[in-house]
Amino acid sequence: MHLTAGQQWWAPLTQPLYDRDRLRARLLVLPHSGGGPNRYRELVAGLPEDFEVLGLTLPGRERRLGEPLGAVLDDVIGSLDEIHRNGPPLPTVIFGHSLGAGLGLHLAHALGPQCHALVASAQAPQERVGRRPDGTDDDLLSILERSDANVPPEILEDDEWRATVLRTLRADLRLGIQAAGLTEGIRIAAPITVLCGREDRLIPLDQLTNWRTYTSGPCEVTLFPGGHFALFDAINRQSITGVLEQHLTMAAADAGYRTATA
Repeated sequence: MHLTAGQQWWAPLTQPLYDRDRLRARLLVLPHSGGGPNRYRELVAGLPEDFEVLGLTLPGRERRLGEPLGAVLDDVIGSLDEIHRNGPPLPTVIFGHSLGAGLGLHLAHALGPQCHALVASAQAPQERVGRRPDGTDDDLLSILERSDANVPPEILEDDEWRATVLRTLRADLRLGIQAAGLTEGIRIAAPITVLCGREDRLIPLDQLTNWRTYTSGPCEVTLFPGGHFALFDAINRQSITGVLEQHLTMAAADAGYRTATA
């Protein structure tokens, strides 16, 4: 993918193949609130090279740090046009963590039959109780503490950096609430795999099975040791990468079958 000034939302997280005709499937990675896709590079590094891996960067972080915060759901859905302009149509798996899981449901719906699976991590659909963007700074800092985000103390002790972190988190909470509030009537045909840490202090584990209401296919919940960011723990990394590779392999095989029988 060659990004231009007007194409900033998606960028490769792994080394893309020179021969793009060899690509078999595509993984779209949607990060958590306040975060960007670079943190997910190690998680997807072991995927085979014939799977394209693209990460979503919202305005105001990482390479888009100089842009104003405040993306809305239509912006995120519209960013799919960038992928369609710059790459071949490929069977797609969507992987979203926390905020990214809620956004991922909308992208899966927008992609229709091109989406072959949604992997939703550390999020219960429509679950936003206690995570409001209009809360006090202390309310938001409590969210960070309960998420086990491990933000370096020197960041939060610095007035300017703390303000930046909280502004970004508020913007993403607004986006997450918007996405959660617009799920009525959404139902995808792709399977949904739900991942979560057993000790996640932000997510009510008994609500994870509610994801099944958004698919006509199977819905499976898998719990891992750890908290809200269990997917980054070394003990879980191989298992989660394996889940992604399995879905990508099945997507590629299913797309090949459809082409052969069309």
